[in-house]
Amino acid sequence: MGRTGHILVVDDESRNRTLIGNFLEVAGYSSESACDGFEALKKLGSGFDLILLDVMMPGMDGFEFTRRLRKHPDYFDIPIIMVTILDDRDSRLRAVEAGANDFITKPIDRLELSIRVKSALKMKEAQDTIKRHKNELEETVKQRTAELLESEKRFRKIFESAQDCIFIKDRNRRYLDVNSAATDLLQLRREDIIGKSDSELFGPCYDATGSDIESRVLQGQTIESQQSLVWHSQPTSLDFIRFPLRDSAGKITGICGIVRELADPLSISHSYSSPISEYKSESMLWTLAKANVAAETNSIVLLTGETGSGKDHLARYIHDRSSRSNGPFYAINCAAIPPELAESELFGHEAGSYTGAVRRKRGMLELAEGGTLLLNEIGELSPLMQAKLLTFFDTFSFSRVGGEKTVSVNMRPMAATNRDLQKEVSEGRFRMDLFYRLNVLSINVPPLRERLEDLPTIANQILVRLCEKLHINFVPRIHTNAIEKLRNYSWPGNIRELRNVLERGLILSRGQTICNGHLGMGNLELSNTPETHLQSGRSLCEAIGDTERSLIENALRTASGKKNEAARILGISRFALTRHMIKLGINDF
Repeated sequence: MGRTGHILVVDDESRNRTLIGNFLEVAGYSSESACDGFEALKKLGSGFDLILLDVMMPGMDGFEFTRRLRKHPDYFDIPIIMVTILDDRDSRLRAVEAGANDFITKPIDRLELSIRVKSALKMKEAQDTIKRHKNELEETVKQRTAELLESEKRFRKIFESAQDCIFIKDRNRRYLDVNSAATDLLQLRREDIIGKSDSELFGPCYDATGSDIESRVLQGQTIESQQSLVWHSQPTSLDFIRFPLRDSAGKITGICGIVRELADPLSISHSYSSPISEYKSESMLWTLAKANVAAETNSIVLLTGETGSGKDHLARYIHDRSSRSNGPFYAINCAAIPPELAESELFGHEAGSYTGAVRRKRGMLELAEGGTLLLNEIGELSPLMQAKLLTFFDTFSFSRVGGEKTVSVNMRPMAATNRDLQKEVSEGRFRMDLFYRLNVLSINVPPLRERLEDLPTIANQILVRLCEKLHINFVPRIHTNAIEKLRNYSWPGNIRELRNVLERGLILSRGQTICNGHLGMGNLELSNTPETHLQSGRSLCEAIGDTERSLIENALRTASGKKNEAARILGISRFALTRHMIKLGINDF
């Protein structure tokens, strides 16, 4: 039988040591012996799994030996079975108090000894296993602690050295930590930020924009968005990525955000909108009054009016006065998007969704998160895209092209068109259900010829923006005679055409007073009251077609046959111009 335990037998009688040693050998154990406690202490270095200890010994009895052993840091856990002729209750109590594990009386019964030894060794084996696992666990904890400390050092180094602003919030949306880039941007100390909310730091207006986004992040979404912030009297445009933080069990514990300052703040900056009091025409005052009502809601707005009348400008006016003014404003011209790319432009696509899609792209609906998207010339959308857009309006969620994940957004859609959508519906070119979905708040933008008394105000707005674009520090005035000339023109291209004329005048005047000669309107003179009667035998459609043909040919002639320039003069897209030329049979100039 192989050795299963090494046992020390301590007894002052040689006969007992030999007898017990023989018992143990037969049972398959190895043993050594000692004649008293002192010799036993010297032999402990041999490594014993169990000690059979006589109680009554000269010099040092079993109780004293046990007490000394239990105080020794290397041997305190060796099991001890006391062997004695004493079988009284006091002796057993003294043995237990000294630290003995078991007690057996003389004369020794071989079977009882075998049972007690086997039981004690199993207990020792269990204790050794527990000790080993404890040591392994302590070593693992020590290693993991060192790894975590090193990982934390690396994270802190990355966290602090990152050029982008990084913040961490708890579930109550209060800041737990921010990096140095964030404190530099805000010009605040970390201790002035930690524990506070956006409302306490930046005001309730800014917090209203981020509240919905961060509530959805705490529900498990990762959201990219843009927001503007006026901080220390300086407007700042920021690009955000917010994602949920989870613990080891997958429970969401907070929010992590990465913020980057936008290089081009104009994408979400405020527009140059004049106060209502500066407008003189009743039609525009009425239009702006309706726009102010629309700004107080989050409903879809449908803007109607002629091409170039300023529908996009009015959309921006509504956005800047809404609760979403801190969010982005985007406009997309549906007529200028090739049909095969319309879905990707609006809804985005995943990498590999089609040839050339090398990376994920966010669509305009997603880019407008927290803000407003103007769908200009919505009447030009294909039936397929009309159906997809209607589905989106029902849930404000979608999947990117080639993707399976549902993306939810919180944005305000506006639509604009120069078409009569009711007529388009009746003729089967526009979905009736989409028209009713869009026609919640409808605002008609009057053409420029119906509000010429507003022309000085509009011209000044345009010049301010043009001077910024052309890096001209001083906004020139327009000569009275030039203003009068502008008022005597019917403006078929509306405000878009006026902008082109003023840009030309600004360039030619070299930033000085803009006079008649700078406007370049010699070939564009038209009566402010166009001919309205029909010649005998000609229908209304024929008269409209002739007028349309004349305007297009005039614009092409002025633009020396360049379609892009002619389209700019007419205030339409190049695709729309080509379509009209084909319809009217106009050849290239």
